[in-house]
Amino acid sequence: MKVKTNYNSVMKTTKKILTGGVLLFSLLSVSFCTKENSNGGDGQTGPTGPVVLSERANCFVVKPGAYVAFDACMGNSSTNVAFDKAGLVWQDNKDLVESVAKDGDKIVVKLADGQEGNAVVCAISEADTTWSWSLWVLNDNIQDVAVSTEAGSATFMDRNVGALSATAMDASSIGNVYQWGRKDPWAGLDYEGSLKKMYALDGEEVVRGYVTLPDETKSNVDNAVATPMTHWYQVYASTSKGNCSWLSTAFDAEEIASADTLWNNNGKKTIYDPCPAGYKVASQADWNVVKGYATAEPADTTKIIDPAYTVSEEVSGKWAEKYAYQYSKQVQFRGGKWGPLTLMVNGEITHQLGIGKNVGALQPTAEIWTANIDPNFKGSKSNFRAYATVLNASWVSTDQYLKMGNLNTASGLNLAHELPVRCVKETVAAEE
Repeated sequence: MKVKTNYNSVMKTTKKILTGGVLLFSLLSVSFCTKENSNGGDGQTGPTGPVVLSERANCFVVKPGAYVAFDACMGNSSTNVAFDKAGLVWQDNKDLVESVAKDGDKIVVKLADGQEGNAVVCAISEADTTWSWSLWVLNDNIQDVAVSTEAGSATFMDRNVGALSATAMDASSIGNVYQWGRKDPWAGLDYEGSLKKMYALDGEEVVRGYVTLPDETKSNVDNAVATPMTHWYQVYASTSKGNCSWLSTAFDAEEIASADTLWNNNGKKTIYDPCPAGYKVASQADWNVVKGYATAEPADTTKIIDPAYTVSEEVSGKWAEKYAYQYSKQVQFRGGKWGPLTLMVNGEITHQLGIGKNVGALQPTAEIWTANIDPNFKGSKSNFRAYATVLNASWVSTDQYLKMGNLNTASGLNLAHELPVRCVKETVAAEE
């Protein structure tokens, strides 16, 4: 299959402008939503017009076959972006999206009947992507899961954003992945640790770009918005300029301080939040409520094992002599039930697009972003990282069994990692 280049994912030209002592850079001619990925029309070509979605968010949950229109707004704000056409960034099912169009100040999307999956569509002004939104297309009705322990209470979604299933032994339960603080996802991993494929409107495969952040970048937020298919990163070690972040290499105090509000504005939802309307990214405090089920009396946690799963001949040959029974058990780990909430093994995608800890790996884990940055990030470059919630399992050799580990809600990972997101219901109204 021919793989199409994402033109906004390749830095063809970098223009550096020194203005007032501030070094800025911008990308030239790198928009992804090109004419070949967009459809003209007024959005009213059917016997009835599209259903207008009144909510404002970066993600919309819709049914297969939906014909919808929504305001081209910046997340949950009341600000609409300027644009002259609309297009498709990617879809993880090549038959999911039939058309994307501009109709006045709205984006209009027609989805195919009977097709589930995820897609990202965007608004374009001249050659630039001005904003983009994800469509989460599934037959299931997403359920709310109330959690309550001594640490407090919260209401979670029953699955990760983009997941088509809430069953841990279902490959479609992994969902989409995000770099911390960014609103735009990519299709995540498949069940055994390969990047899930994405497609253009014509069905050709597209791939995420992989671009190193230039030196002395104060803030890359605007460029990240304009390049939804670009995985930004840096190669610096944790003791250097920015701990492999997609956001900044200058470690400028003002810009670094603002990073703390990308997904968490004093408990309120932000314009970069990737959750649907009425929900926001779960905070560390929310996950600490879930963690409380492990310390309750009696503890209310259960590991999820898929006894039918067997490793491939290649993998079993590699590990059989050293790990034998231990390894076969660990690769069968699918996640855990903590009280009423299920966490699915999803693995991780690192800042350099390395893949690990997935289903079939020696140490499979469930890793999900929290909305919080390490509270010590302002004073230390090595602490410029975000917190993730991590669940794993370990082999107890003396007793020959698989033990589910603790739920670590303060696992520090650099911002350029790609992990899933789980949403909680909003309890504090966002400020526009």
